[in-house]
Amino acid sequence: MRQLVFAAALLAVASVGFHTFISASLAAAREAKAATFSERFAPALQLTAKHQ
Repeated sequence: MRQLVFAAALLAVASVGFHTFISASLAAAREAKAATFSERFAPALQLTAKHQ
């Protein structure tokens, strides 16, 4: 009986943690702004411009 209670508590804590992790990941993905081409490749373009 003690093992059943421990297993149920462990499962509850794991499910709450999993739900929190998924919710935080989805919120971060929703708030993230897609980088434009110039924002993504500006450092590389600056390096190639200096070498020419």
